[in-house]
Amino acid sequence: MFFKWYKRADGSPDEEVKMVKQCSDAVHWYMEEVGARVVAKTGIPSDRHHLGKLMLHSLQDDPDFILQIDGATGESETFSSVLDRSIRCAVSLTNMGLKQGDVMVLMGPNHLDYCIPHTAGLFLGLKVASIDATLCVNELEQLFETNRPKIIFAQTTKLEDIYKALSLSNMDAKVVTFDNDSNSTLAQLLKDTDEESVKNFKPTDFDPSNTIAFLTSTSGTTGIPKTAMITHENLAISLPYIWKTMSNFPSPVKIAFVVSPAQWITTGFSYIISPVLKVTRLQTSAPVTPEHFGELVDKYRPGYILCNPVLMKRLAEQAKCDFTCFKHMTLGGSFVPQELVDTMKKLTQSENVYVMYGMSELSGTAFFNDCTLPPGSCGRPAGSFDCKLVDPETHKEVTDPHVPGELWFKGPAVFKGYHNNPEVTRETFSDDGWFRCGDIFYRDESWNVYFVERYKSLLKYNNHQVSPLEVEMTIMKHPGVLQVAVTGIPDRECGDLVVACVVPKPGCSPTAQEIKDLVKENLTDTKHLRGGVIFMEKTLKSTMVKRGNDAVHWYMEEVGARVVAKTGIPSDRHHLGKLMLHSLQDDPDFILQIDGATGESETFGSALDRSIRCAVSLTNMGLKQGDVMVLMGPNHIDYCIPHTAGLFLGLKVASIDATLCVNELKQLFETNRPKIIFAQTKKLEDINKALSASKVDAKMVTFDNNSIYKTMTELLNDADEASVKKFQPTDFDPSSTIAFLTSTSGTTGIPKTAMITHENLAISLPYIWKTMSKFPSPIKISFVVSPAQWITTGFNYIFSPVLKFTRLQTSKPVTPEHFGDLVNKYRPNYILCNPVLMRTLAEQANCDFTCFEQMSLAGSYVSPELVEKMKKLTQSEDVFIHYGMSELSGTAFVHDCPAPPGSCGRPAGSFDCKLVDPETHKEVTDPHVQGELWFKGPAVFKGYHNNPEVTRETFSDDGWFRCGDIFYRDESWNVYFVERYKSLLKYNNHQVSPLEVEMTIMKHPGVLQVAVTGIPDRECGDLVVACVVPKPGCSPTAQEIKDLVKENLTDTKHLRGGVIFMESLPITSASKINRQKLKELALTKPRK
Repeated sequence: MFFKWYKRADGSPDEEVKMVKQCSDAVHWYMEEVGARVVAKTGIPSDRHHLGKLMLHSLQDDPDFILQIDGATGESETFSSVLDRSIRCAVSLTNMGLKQGDVMVLMGPNHLDYCIPHTAGLFLGLKVASIDATLCVNELEQLFETNRPKIIFAQTTKLEDIYKALSLSNMDAKVVTFDNDSNSTLAQLLKDTDEESVKNFKPTDFDPSNTIAFLTSTSGTTGIPKTAMITHENLAISLPYIWKTMSNFPSPVKIAFVVSPAQWITTGFSYIISPVLKVTRLQTSAPVTPEHFGELVDKYRPGYILCNPVLMKRLAEQAKCDFTCFKHMTLGGSFVPQELVDTMKKLTQSENVYVMYGMSELSGTAFFNDCTLPPGSCGRPAGSFDCKLVDPETHKEVTDPHVPGELWFKGPAVFKGYHNNPEVTRETFSDDGWFRCGDIFYRDESWNVYFVERYKSLLKYNNHQVSPLEVEMTIMKHPGVLQVAVTGIPDRECGDLVVACVVPKPGCSPTAQEIKDLVKENLTDTKHLRGGVIFMEKTLKSTMVKRGNDAVHWYMEEVGARVVAKTGIPSDRHHLGKLMLHSLQDDPDFILQIDGATGESETFGSALDRSIRCAVSLTNMGLKQGDVMVLMGPNHIDYCIPHTAGLFLGLKVASIDATLCVNELKQLFETNRPKIIFAQTKKLEDINKALSASKVDAKMVTFDNNSIYKTMTELLNDADEASVKKFQPTDFDPSSTIAFLTSTSGTTGIPKTAMITHENLAISLPYIWKTMSKFPSPIKISFVVSPAQWITTGFNYIFSPVLKFTRLQTSKPVTPEHFGDLVNKYRPNYILCNPVLMRTLAEQANCDFTCFEQMSLAGSYVSPELVEKMKKLTQSEDVFIHYGMSELSGTAFVHDCPAPPGSCGRPAGSFDCKLVDPETHKEVTDPHVQGELWFKGPAVFKGYHNNPEVTRETFSDDGWFRCGDIFYRDESWNVYFVERYKSLLKYNNHQVSPLEVEMTIMKHPGVLQVAVTGIPDRECGDLVVACVVPKPGCSPTAQEIKDLVKENLTDTKHLRGGVIFMESLPITSASKINRQKLKELALTKPRK
């Protein structure tokens, strides 16, 4: 069973839920699942990018599914038929001597036979070159000289031109016809196979990163016809971004209508992705006229189309059909006017009409539309590469928004150069490897990108690219022409009419008809001078923040694929224990962790050995998958050993606060029911009392050696060498096996334990690192200042070996003095810290903060003032607010482009989300309107441990997790935190945000901390009360506080409940304000 994002209420796979939401990475998780299944079969990690193996696996998966329909004939074909014919074709091609790296040319209409050699070529690692069947002999000669084909598939009607072109280019290639009117046909080719070879067929093994899949004709950015080399890996990484706006996989739509000619790269995309995503492909071997289009739309009701805007404009005006079947529409291939987008939204009655800017050189789309876009925008850069705007004249980076520049790209989706054309390849790339796209764009503050113009302009006539330079070179053959420049004049129906601006040689008088005839004799019909010829005395001369990508996901996919290749279990890509074991084995001498309090350090090799010994001993003690292991202690070198061992074995790891009292421990033990507890000796008395009170029988192990119980040292020594040597982590399903039991109370003060699976964490955690591009080792040292029981510390335990960075921690309390000493000594370059602690450290720690290249602030509300302060101290713009929850397995938002001040970022791709009115439960679809955020997807936790009642209350009837916090969003889905819903007060039916009042009171120079709550009033609801902690040496008065609020906020938010001065605020074990306790104190303490 394939990975399902989530099912529709009625079970139908093709209908999209209509809601304004941030789209997720569902297509990437699905593609990862398909790739993992292939790798599990073959044992080759890179096969997740082998298009032939991905397609073969998918075609085998559902033999009776309809893959393709030829609308012109009504013929259709199933997965199994296409697979059988493609395998037979591949066997025959092999028997004919075709091998990896050979070139296969395809020419013809989009009939059912076209995809057969296309698929066979991808099985074998051939370079598949689909070319325009209308090209004339001279153009074919040029392409054959570049591509050097070994075999050509074409229609019989084209054979004469093909043989002439082969003769002119001195090429010897086999020619096979799709139709049967020749001596060598596809039908005969498929019959020339022995059944044994068909039965035993396997795709060729090769490296997808350097094996060319497509040779695509392109004029690129220079105007000179050439052939882009696109690898299997390029396409496997790039293509899913086209489908990023959809959530249901497989079968995000039932039928996709392919209207592009067979030689277009977008048609090639559909040949690959339709079997993999399980979508029926509707195509036609007849020309796509408005009449024919309308008949097919009404007959087959396709749900998706990718179309050129010139053709779509004509179809919209002339085709008589019901466009509302199209749930999604993508317009690309040339400039798309906003008026056409608006027209198609009206005709389809859908908001899902997107503009796609792509290039052959980028292996598909350059941008994606994952949120509501401003009018005219192409979207935001896809995560398959880094990109930056560059001044095309000076080559200096354009760092400001709204300033035009040429877009440069670098990353795994960028093509490998031009076939047999190293000179132009060198010209296309910068010295440091950036691809210069040749088009001018500008961006806004949210990295929405807007097309300005092509730096070296191509023309388009009736959906065919016309290279001005190619026409100019032809005209320059006329003996009477001194100079020529070709341009186009716009035509409503056809796009561009080609015009030649000619400067005659002195004493010569070429005629317009001579120029037209010269072009007509040498170039195909689409390049003829329909715009005319203009004679001139001289030609005109013209003058003319890098963002984050998905690098962390590609790296994690690589690590996961290597694990799956070893084990043969696709789901092991989410098995945290196996990911960690593989990573720890990879570099035994790398320093994993440092205890700053003692100066001790430990390597990957040592931590791995001790973790395996711990796992062996735990197994010998009877611990098994699903049992609960409690960890209590400071953040020393030993803490991570049972933590890692637990993940190896599938234990539920519960890290809890070592300062909890007996009653609190009793409550946690009753909930978690631990089988074993690791702790310090000094805590044993409290633990025993709590175990006795909760009637739980658990084994005890102490981290230190001063104990009557078994110590960890003894536990490790108990492991026999034979078991250690042959140890393997437990096999289990990561989607249902709990990794962490995390104590959480939100801000309500009611303790609960969230169940977070291995899959939850494996999918969610990489988003924390999405702002970085270099993997492994995106940083050298991460400073862990959170207590050991915090979930963020657990994140570091998992990801420091996997991402390969050193973890600096300390077994002492993190005082400003100690923090400063460690920063100055070790120079860590990343930290994730609670804003309350960071504010204290920023004010009191005597150290150089500039070592921090990146900083994340999370755990409670982060003020914009603190962000700006830390940017100044670190001298870095990379200071980010992370809003996260245990229930979301980590971060909820990402910063993959500059976020506006105060924003938490944009929703991460690990789930879908929507804003909902918390009272009516109606969806909030407009920007700048507050609502509770609801989440659904593979990063959402599995519920509360042994607490089904609260679990039910937390989820909606259709499975959405209600986060309990109020947000609003802007037009680009930048999300802004407002308040915890349960913390909101109501005075005379007006909502009052405690946070808003707190922010106002914090402006008083004598206030260190403040928390606002309410006391109940029979008439008015809640009377607002401020609980204030003064700064040392300061004595703010209650009246000063009240006046400050009165001067800055509306009447309903005034402090009618008074002011309470306190020495400290009550906090939860997660260092959040305990709102429940605060309310109790407000009712009992004197108020002024």
